[in-house]
Amino acid sequence: MRGAWYLWRGTARGTGRAILVVALIGGLLGAVALAALAGARRTDTAYGRYLTASNASDALINIPGALPGMPLLRPIQQISHLPGIISSASYIGLNAYPVVGGQLRPSFLYNGLNASFDGLYFRQDKMTVLAGRLPPLGATRQIVITPGLARHFGVGVGGTMTYQFASPRPGLAPTITRSFRVAAIALVPPVLVDTADANEGAVLPPGATRQLLPYYEYAWVNVRLARGGAGIAALQGELTRLAATLEPRIEAATHQHAVLSFPIGRTDTVQAQVQQSIRPQVVALSVFGAIAALATVVLVGQGLMQLLSRSAAGLQAMRAVGATRGQAALATALPGILAVTGGSVLAVAGAVALSPLAPVGPVRRFDPAHGMQLDGLVLGAGSAVLLAVLLSVLALLAWRAIRPARGAADRRPSAVAQLAAATGLPPCAVVGSRNALETDSAGRTVPAWVTLTGSVAAVTAVVITAVFGASLAGLISHPREYGWNWAVLIQAEGGYGTFRPALIERLVGRQPAVAAWSSFGFSQLSVGGREIPVLGVQRRRGFVEPPTTAGRPLSLSGEIELGAITLRELGKKIGDKVEVGSGPQQRSFTIIGTVTLPSFGVEGTQHVSLGQGAMLSHSDLLQAQGFRPGDQPQAGTGAATSVDSAVAIDLAPGTTQQQRARLVRDITSANPDRTQGGSYELDRAKAAAVANASGMGGQPLALALGLAVAAVLSLALTVLASVRRRRRELALLKTLGMTRHQLRSIVAWQTTVTLAITALISIPLGIALGAARRGAPPRPPPG
Repeated sequence: MRGAWYLWRGTARGTGRAILVVALIGGLLGAVALAALAGARRTDTAYGRYLTASNASDALINIPGALPGMPLLRPIQQISHLPGIISSASYIGLNAYPVVGGQLRPSFLYNGLNASFDGLYFRQDKMTVLAGRLPPLGATRQIVITPGLARHFGVGVGGTMTYQFASPRPGLAPTITRSFRVAAIALVPPVLVDTADANEGAVLPPGATRQLLPYYEYAWVNVRLARGGAGIAALQGELTRLAATLEPRIEAATHQHAVLSFPIGRTDTVQAQVQQSIRPQVVALSVFGAIAALATVVLVGQGLMQLLSRSAAGLQAMRAVGATRGQAALATALPGILAVTGGSVLAVAGAVALSPLAPVGPVRRFDPAHGMQLDGLVLGAGSAVLLAVLLSVLALLAWRAIRPARGAADRRPSAVAQLAAATGLPPCAVVGSRNALETDSAGRTVPAWVTLTGSVAAVTAVVITAVFGASLAGLISHPREYGWNWAVLIQAEGGYGTFRPALIERLVGRQPAVAAWSSFGFSQLSVGGREIPVLGVQRRRGFVEPPTTAGRPLSLSGEIELGAITLRELGKKIGDKVEVGSGPQQRSFTIIGTVTLPSFGVEGTQHVSLGQGAMLSHSDLLQAQGFRPGDQPQAGTGAATSVDSAVAIDLAPGTTQQQRARLVRDITSANPDRTQGGSYELDRAKAAAVANASGMGGQPLALALGLAVAAVLSLALTVLASVRRRRRELALLKTLGMTRHQLRSIVAWQTTVTLAITALISIPLGIALGAARRGAPPRPPPG
């Protein structure tokens, strides 16, 4: 070591500035690389931190209405004490409408009033406050509203929301009007979900709820399970048994056949969908970080080569007087070691300074961890790997720099250059090809594959990002890609209402603007031993339903189509049989295709979504639910999830926007679901992945442009370094009679060959990987 230090001191005068420049390049690029990779990890884990901070539930259980023959709150109490539940919290849906300017506003989309019964949204599944502060639990005249409600009614913190309350059970309580002061504007969980599941409405604290119990309409019980998501199956079994014990009491009170169910929302499924929706941002940051790391290696490597070239000639003379090859190599590498070490320290410090920029994307506002963060795993391991790679590159360059030059017979000629000579290309083209792909006359040029690797990787990443961004844009701009295969969809009360058959037939089926239409019902069924969401389709006229992507559409009873993810999870393929339903209703269905399902259904429950769920005929759905032929389930009797609750319409060719608007207005204003404001147009409900990808805006394009700049810089430096190493040969050619134009032509051919090889490798590889990333299905949810 002492000998190497002495040798370096004798040969490396004036290298301090060069060491500083290389250290700064490595520090800046390394900081970007490490910050991007740490930001990707922080973005990927942000939603998990949000769930922990909000005390998120494992399952959401719906009580679809006041159950005849028992006290209002009895079902809440019975569900809360089921085995496996470690804590529960509930809210009550009140029969209330906003009053604005002295007039009722009975729009289902904005009249939701959720009354916290025992601290839900305050202690469990806590709301995310955007403005103001949550009211005390005992407050009786304060309210929390969502941003959508605030925009719709033009109300802010400190403003007033007025509601008219009417008892759903005649004579139980008088109709009253009550005003509340807006204490906060907040987002109600779950967040970052399918757009159809985004809650817009208001939340009352428990103090106000206790005063308004006579206006109870339905309830939700949110539970945390001892086994987490793994306890969902046992919970569903307990709910089925509870429903069976309550059905006789309902039949005794109503003198009608009763089929009771408690729809359940699995938060693990929702959370997996949200996590999948965050993945594009994580992938984008990871790719950017990887390319920045690669650019660091390439650009620092170029700088190290310049450092080595300053002392390599002098070290050859010292070897002649007795210095060993190891001493010479170490002495050559010492400036580079200082530069790489200093750059690594700067990179870690810079990454910490950049950490407040993460996480990125829509999840950023929900991450409870703010400000500067030190990610020990990424920064520690990442900086160690980067340091090891740069030192390895330095060692390779140093060892090659002090070795004896190879003779012409030892140098392997380039096949491309030989082909250029054999095909009769001009001498400039032949020399340029050799300069790009062969070692120099001293035999110390870094192999072509080394100099091309960084450029190939950078251009490949540009293509991947561009293809991925274009695919995302195509998915977002083509609703059919996410299951929206119709022109108009009318929904009733978030999937809990149903249409009057004769009225909906007149309002839809007899309109000249309607070319075809179908109705949908939604539920959850056991399919292949797993409880999954299903869509039941009833074709009314023509063919309007979610698009079949493989196999064929439904045509006979006993057939079923599955989402691609569900098909894979069940380990089935098209043509296989699968058991649908449970108990005496179980029967065998044939899987006849895969279908792209839309992301909506019964609000708040697990419903069909992108790649997940099943589709069968509505009559098969009712039979699997236990209804006898001729039975018609009624909304609000505990079987609301089997009713026709949505109508999909295809418009006749030539229908104008005015005609379309008139059709929607005629249908919704007639209240076909029997409730004022309960029927409305649902406008392109998007899956969480699609909705959050929409929120990325120009992020993929910006990333592609950033990577393109890095790629151009990498290519330019690669070519420049190669040309500089050939300057003596070019000078010799000029001495032998070549003109400036011929020398420029040689450099142009050298650059062209490098770019052509880079493009030939990078573009097909980038397209393939970008298409694979776009088509990669989401990870299946746990449980």
